[in-house]
Formats: sequence, C-alpha cells, structure tokens
Amino acid sequence: MGYQITTRKSRLSQKVLWRGAAVCVLCAVCCVLSVARAGQLPSLFRGVVVADSPEGVRVIGVEEGSQADVADLRPEDIVLQVNDTPVKTIEEFSRTSQDLKGRAFKASVVILRNGEPRDVILHLYSYPVLRHWDLTFIPEHDVRFADPEVGAQYWMRLGRGFLSAKKPEPALNAYLNALHNDPRQLDAALRVAGLLLELTQSRLQAQRLPEALAAFKQGAVVLEHLFEHPLASDQLASIKSQLESTLRVLQEYRQAP
Repeated sequence: MGYQITTRKSRLSQKVLWRGAAVCVLCAVCCVLSVARAGQLPSLFRGVVVADSPEGVRVIGVEEGSQADVADLRPEDIVLQVNDTPVKTIEEFSRTSQDLKGRAFKASVVILRNGEPRDVILHLYSYPVLRHWDLTFIPEHDVRFADPEVGAQYWMRLGRGFLSAKKPEPALNAYLNALHNDPRQLDAALRVAGLLLELTQSRLQAQRLPEALAAFKQGAVVLEHLFEHPLASDQLASIKSQLESTLRVLQEYRQAP
C-alpha cells in the first residue's frame, strides 16, 4: 500500500509521526558517533578598518555586505573587547583577530556607540540561513543577487545539475547558497535536508563517523523547521523515505562487527 495522506488531520498526524522519527534517529546516531569539525576559516573581521582611540579601537570603515556589516558593526563604534579579551590598541585588535582566524565561527564584541555599551555578535555563518533555519552554513560566495528569488533560482538550477551528475556535496552547497539568497525557498530547504541525510548515509558507510554526525545534525535541524511549514503529501512522503533509509544504514552500521 502506498504512502497517502488524504485529509488535513491525517497530514498533521503524519507530520507529528515523522517529526518524532527524526528525533529518534538523531538520538540513535548520537549514541554511536562522536562530534568533530575542523578546517580553515576566514577572518571574522575581514573588511573592518580600525584606528587607535583613547578608549579602545575606533572603527573607521566596514565593508558593505561583510559579516561585520550584517552583524551591525558600524563606523565610529569603539571596540572595547572581543570575547573575553580587552582591546585597547590596533596591535591588540590585530593580534586577537589573527588568533581567532581559522578556528572561530563567531565572536562576541563589546562596543561603545554614542557613549552607550552594547554587544555585537559576529558570525562566519550565512545570516539568512542561520536566522531562518538555524543552520550553520558558511557561504563560499558572499555576494547575493539583488533579486533574492533570481539568486535562489540560479543556485537551484546549479543544484539540479549537480544532482544529475550524481555529485551530492556540490549540489548541497548550491542549494545552501540558494537559501543564502532567499531563505523562504521550501523546495531548496527540502533538497538540503534530503542531501544531508544522503551524505549521512554515505559517510556512515565510508566510516567517516564525525562527518556523518555533523551532516545528520544539520539535516535534523532543517527537518524540524520544515515541519513548521505546510507540507504537501509528496513532500512528507519524501521525508519519510529519507528517514527510513537513514535508519536502515544506521542499523547496518550498528550491527557491523
């Protein structure tokens, strides 16, 4: 018998069921895998120009569209502290920035603006993806299209091309960049969730355990947010199939000698 949803009530029941299934699979994966992530990252403060000031380091320029710009760091802000490190001179700011480069995904910056202290959080992550999907994705392309939907459609076409060529990781990157341009694209989010579950399976089979866990955690986060949106029967069926296949691969891994 095929998977069918014929009423609003049954759609809700299936949504609750598969949300629970997603949580169960995540718990199972967490029991057998360990977390690890490494890699070189760009500077959190790229595009920021500073000068000395009596109280700290004065920001005199912020590159438009940079992570610092999106985080609301502005010219004439006075940087007093980065994470737990006081900053009083350009040399201290430069040293702190260099220490964070390559290992930090975010930093908490204490600034003075118009004499009032405030906290600013800088992320390397895509702010649109982080805010809408709680997904920690560092875009390879900082430039976003002037028309978000045009940008999303461009990246989704690239994603479909990579899928046709059976290249899941470049396809995932393309669909994430689609969400970077327009995070409202549910089709792109569904593709992201599916590709993350697919990568979970392939990495488990290849014994790339930390990477498998990282992919599954991200996929589960996207699914959790997808359940907050109205989903069609075929979309729920796709989620069901992806979770079932991921669970099968997990069971095979756990049963392997």
